[in-house]
Amino acid sequence: MRLAVLALAILLPLHAQPSLPTTMPLSEIQPGMKGYGKTVFHGGKIERFQFEVVGIQRNAYPGRGRIMIKASGGPLAQTGILEGMSGSPCYIDGKLIGALSTGIQFEKDAAIGGVTPIGEMLEQLRDIPDTPSSRTPLILPKLEPPKVLKAALEGRMVPLNELMEGADQGGALLDLVSTPLSPETRKLWDGLPVRFTSAPALAPATGGNLEASPLEPGGMASIQLMQGDLDMGASGTITYVSGKRVFLFGHPLLNMGAVDLPLWSATVATLVPNYSSSFKLAMPVAEVGALRLDRNSGVAGILGAQAHMVPLRVGLNLGGRRTLNFRFEIMDNPLLTPQLAATAVAQVLSANIRGTGFQSLSMQGNIKLAGQNPIQVENVIADLNAGRMAQYIGGMLQALTLNPFERPVIEGISLNIKAEERLDLVAIAGIRLLKARAKRGEVLPVLVTLQNIQGVRETATFDIQVPSSAAKGKAILMVGDGFSLMAADPDQRAVQTASLSDVVRVLNGALRNNHAYALIVQAQPGAGLRGSRIEGIPPTIASLVGGDGSSSGNQLQRHIIGRAVLPLDREVRGFSQMAIDIE
Repeated sequence: MRLAVLALAILLPLHAQPSLPTTMPLSEIQPGMKGYGKTVFHGGKIERFQFEVVGIQRNAYPGRGRIMIKASGGPLAQTGILEGMSGSPCYIDGKLIGALSTGIQFEKDAAIGGVTPIGEMLEQLRDIPDTPSSRTPLILPKLEPPKVLKAALEGRMVPLNELMEGADQGGALLDLVSTPLSPETRKLWDGLPVRFTSAPALAPATGGNLEASPLEPGGMASIQLMQGDLDMGASGTITYVSGKRVFLFGHPLLNMGAVDLPLWSATVATLVPNYSSSFKLAMPVAEVGALRLDRNSGVAGILGAQAHMVPLRVGLNLGGRRTLNFRFEIMDNPLLTPQLAATAVAQVLSANIRGTGFQSLSMQGNIKLAGQNPIQVENVIADLNAGRMAQYIGGMLQALTLNPFERPVIEGISLNIKAEERLDLVAIAGIRLLKARAKRGEVLPVLVTLQNIQGVRETATFDIQVPSSAAKGKAILMVGDGFSLMAADPDQRAVQTASLSDVVRVLNGALRNNHAYALIVQAQPGAGLRGSRIEGIPPTIASLVGGDGSSSGNQLQRHIIGRAVLPLDREVRGFSQMAIDIE
């Protein structure tokens, strides 16, 4: 049978050097032994359930075991092992043997589950950092970093299944039960080991007489990946507490090592029996600390600590009729911050704008980084896919958080989106020059034919100068929207960077999709060293150094020598090019 990881246990932080509990090692546990566990079935009350050991899996993971038990008591005869029981401490003769961590899907007659031995949990979780590391290792994608930046310049995110290629897809199972997600939002998470349930969402409690579970073994806790006007998180059970240090789950959240997430006390609103896997419907009550460690055998945190989250503000203007304002706090993590920000934007749009008919969305805003210039955000989407807007901001953030130079400190993200009940869209139907030959230093008028959705055509003219430094010979005139031009790769050096400041500079200089651009592109020989172009280098030396951006010799490299822009404040689509001779 396939073991399914139970709903995420949530860490409740505990401080001070942990005093070890009285434990029973795996070597002393035998089939037939009986004991009890602690968990919450309703409200905040910790209750006991009984169990009998049915066997030991000595190598459930390489070098690690699992204790298999048959549980009984409370509602377990009707529900089986519940998601949300993860972390429930299990005792034999008053000695802690481990944390309930797995259940069997579709089990029929008995509540069979697996217990992670306490020795394995303590081994992996004993070194909980008092403060989050400022030098957390970067999570680099499993592809060249320039490809991440180029995707952002094309207005899209790199899919998670490309970033996570070859990663373990079976260990970290995240139940995001806090919100029903739109189809566009779910696509953002393709490739990450995330399972979305159809359970209704319960937001954090803001009042009333709800009973929070005690912060002790068997108590209920909750971890928030996103909080504010959209809650995404998971709940589980506390295994062990020592001072201000807390151990939970018996399995990973996402097995990311060092993390920094809000820890909340929680209450159980109700139980949801399910033929596949029953679960607790839990509600966060109050923030009590910070989760700091996420390992294969469990998670751990510190009570009283405060997690650092990235502030995100989204203003939504509904055609000038009214403006809605939303505020979020999202996990600060190289891989997940872009996903969560894109999720927030996608959910704001799917919940507040219609899904059929003509509409246009325009976004402006900025991303503030410590020690860097703000990254300016500007985008227009003219179709029925609000997910494209989410992809755009997610791609910008991926380029920042997945850069290979240093981890950026994001101080805040501020976005303003305007939704219009019309289709602000034009296509580039063609381009024309009055002459096919140009002299260096000459200004060329470019005639662009634009066509709207009704088929009405108009002609716009803008001038582009041929630089005096241009080489004689062939060149290409490219005209299109910013995203299409970047996909055509007009400048093969455009995504070469050597620092985070370079990434910021490239993003701020990105071509936008609400303008039409004319570019003159030439292919010239060149050489590069560590991503920087060396101009005027003799061919004999260039052949030794290597082609610009390549290790295969002194190759011709395309780069932009002239540029002009036609602002349109509508989404522009299309790409056209023609050859010109430079005299």
